[in-house]
Amino acid sequence: MPVRLFFVYVLPFVLLSFNFAEGATVQGADNTEVSVQNPKRLVVINSSATETLFALGLGDRIVGTDAGSTYPAVAEKLPKVGHPYRPSAEGIISLKPDLVIATEDSLPPATAQQIRSAKIPVLVLEASDKSGVDGYKRRVRMIAKAFDIEAKAEKEIQRFEEGLKKINSSATEGKSAKVFFLYAHGAASGRIYGTQTGPHYLIEAAGAHNAAESVEGVKDFTSEAMVKMQPDAILVLKRVSKNLGGTEGVLKLQGISLTPAGKNKRVIEIDDSVRWIGPRFPEFAQELNTALAK
Repeated sequence: MPVRLFFVYVLPFVLLSFNFAEGATVQGADNTEVSVQNPKRLVVINSSATETLFALGLGDRIVGTDAGSTYPAVAEKLPKVGHPYRPSAEGIISLKPDLVIATEDSLPPATAQQIRSAKIPVLVLEASDKSGVDGYKRRVRMIAKAFDIEAKAEKEIQRFEEGLKKINSSATEGKSAKVFFLYAHGAASGRIYGTQTGPHYLIEAAGAHNAAESVEGVKDFTSEAMVKMQPDAILVLKRVSKNLGGTEGVLKLQGISLTPAGKNKRVIEIDDSVRWIGPRFPEFAQELNTALAK
């Protein structure tokens, strides 16, 4: 074949094949570049990351998750590789994934290094409560880049934003309410979630105010601090409420009776995943908005 014809007809296809084989290169939140070629076996660490993969149509590629990834229902049946914040490197490697996806707060650096030492790429996303809605968009787009599904990502982001717009337009009575998110393992221990946390962004999206907005991040709970905040409503995870004995058990916690929320017995239960921001965030914000408007 003449050289000129080779460059005109053959070389473009050679280059196209080379680019396809090269796959995608994505820089993770840990500043580590990850090169992948259409991964088919995924292990995902972090429940909101798992939900996001399903929302993007990639759920059928997941072969394992952390123990906390239980939604959608099919995710609960997948092999588990340990605690949401302390996954087993050996368990992950045994599933022979061609990509591990985890948030920066769910995968210790040493564990990530152990997995990479087994020649398995690890894509680290930003923490699932980082930067609120904007953080969720960045995580969606990072995942999409790795799988070359940018169009699906933009559709998911559009769905997410439209859900939030509906809430904002209907937030009336709940707008001025001060909501205190209570996270507790028992009557003697708990945590306060201030600004820059998942519950803070949820409360704001619902049209209310975080009673703990004077606190940055997550701090140890004290009844004195909560009483000073004078919340109108107490927001608790469903499993926390169950562990405390339901609404009556929550109301018995020290100091709650001295707040408007305690006096009016206003305790609102919410899904266990709201400490992170995932695809169902608009749904949970609407749920809270509706509860506050009653």
